[in-house]
Amino acid sequence: MAVILSYQPAEAQIAANKAYSLTGNGFAVSERSITDTNIELIFTSGQKKTNVDLSLSSMLFATDGKEMTISGFSGTALRNGQIITISSTATGTDGKQYSLKALGRLVGKTTTDSIYTISGTLTDPSRKSTKLFYTAMISEFAIAPTQTTQKSDVVVKILKGAANPEDRTYVDQQAGFSFRYLSEDRLTIPPGTKITFINEDTQSHSLESGTANYNSRKKTFTSDGKISSSEILPGRSWTVTFDEQGFYRLFDKKYQWIDMTIFVIDSSKVQSPKTQIN
Repeated sequence: MAVILSYQPAEAQIAANKAYSLTGNGFAVSERSITDTNIELIFTSGQKKTNVDLSLSSMLFATDGKEMTISGFSGTALRNGQIITISSTATGTDGKQYSLKALGRLVGKTTTDSIYTISGTLTDPSRKSTKLFYTAMISEFAIAPTQTTQKSDVVVKILKGAANPEDRTYVDQQAGFSFRYLSEDRLTIPPGTKITFINEDTQSHSLESGTANYNSRKKTFTSDGKISSSEILPGRSWTVTFDEQGFYRLFDKKYQWIDMTIFVIDSSKVQSPKTQIN
């Protein structure tokens, strides 16, 4: 996939040695049909001379509810992060390989989130192309705030009304783009950090780790068995420690619109870039 995200006229927000997510929903238009398409990337950034290289942690690409496997990913942030190029191959369930290319342009931003319109093509081996159109958001993984007396502890709240999104009782909106169901849904933490989840909702919740996927036009999750909470009753809490570095995706099995991604990294072992991109 070749994705170029062009900032105009705002300052770039992609910086070295950080983690980001890109989520987009849109349409795939071929000669015969128009179908839904979804894209979701989680990537880290690293300094290389004057550019920033992007390393993929996970990626989901689906059209009409059918997922495609991604391979051969590479990416670079250029022009102080104003442009991002990404390349990869997408493989369908039939084993056929496609070239995925796209171009995106910034249409709005906050301190940590940026909204883009993205257009592109999905080209099969016979050179037939399907046009892709997305509205997408790139979000930085926030550094976890210290919210208790213990330096390594972080508190995340399951917001009131999260189990009933039609009520909008949590009223926490990101850049006019989407609503959150947790007080933090993307965090960067060092190894050994304890995260305490407090249930402020009126319904019970449980959290598991796993992977996201799209089936029948609906995002679902598959548990990997690594992390699982017991039932967290209203007003109660649950604490889990993250010792190993890497990405963790947590979700509520019953209310699967409630999910969170955690990036665990030992920043003391990451070399600081010579040029910081703001």
